[in-house]
Amino acid sequence: MKILENKFKVSQILVSKETQKVEKIYAVNTKGEPFDLLEISVLEHFNILTKEQIQEQLELHQINATLKMDGYRTLLTLCSKEDANLYIEHIGPYFNSVLL
Repeated sequence: MKILENKFKVSQILVSKETQKVEKIYAVNTKGEPFDLLEISVLEHFNILTKEQIQEQLELHQINATLKMDGYRTLLTLCSKEDANLYIEHIGPYFNSVLL
């Protein structure tokens, strides 16, 4: 399997003080524009992955997460920093297709 170089750099991982769950993974693209890696509706909008395919990838890589609908957006919450690292490694590269 070929490992792709990501077109983004993670700048901050936000963990809830109350739940200890990862609620945001802020990243910046090569132009320095910020975005949230946990806003998976971007992948859906550009027909990269469906919610079902994302769920399959999460299960395949044993990433514990919760999907949440927020209006027109679909967000993920990850259960731990270990899940965040796995998410960045295995799901993050799908964002390369939509980044400039």
